Amino acid sequence: MPEELRLPPVDEADLQDKTLASLAPYRDQEGRIYTIWATLAHHEDALRRFLVFGNHVLGKNTLPLRSRELMILRIATRAQAVYEWDQHVRIARRAGLDDDEIRAAATGAWDGLDELDQVLLAATDSLIDRQGVGDELWARLRSLLSIQQIIDVLYTVGQYLTIATVINTLGVKPEGDLLLDLPAVELAERKDARV
Repeated sequence: MPEELRLPPVDEADLQDKTLASLAPYRDQEGRIYTIWATLAHHEDALRRFLVFGNHVLGKNTLPLRSRELMILRIATRAQAVYEWDQHVRIARRAGLDDDEIRAAATGAWDGLDELDQVLLAATDSLIDRQGVGDELWARLRSLLSIQQIIDVLYTVGQYLTIATVINTLGVKPEGDLLLDLPAVELAERKDARV
């Protein structure tokens, strides 16, 4: 990630009314638009379209909330996307995940997680590394999930890899102090012994 902010967030006063309406649910407790969305508002038409897809992935996803958040935390760690990490630590905690579970997903120490989460995290790694999954992992996904849920796995990984790319390229900074430190990349490397 660049040391310097490459693209500052757009001032709310400069946004179109229809963009402000789209961003209404994407505000923090003080009513400020989240930095990631204010940054992407440099391309308002694309942002509004992206929010429709993002709303499905974040709000209407068929995966269990806890599992989805573990996947996103894994992506944030693998990509070293600090902003994404911090936002989803907060969401994961609200979803009932404790810090040990959060760190486990991030570092690859998945043995204490349930079977579904281990398979989803293995799929996340495979999708990051290979942009696909092998036959054995596919069979495990099919045994645990519906086709709609598997498609949501693909959408979740794609969405959050996209966001991680934006964060890391544009230098989007966290909005405050990190709740948990982002584990180093070397701790987050995938384990070849996994499915």
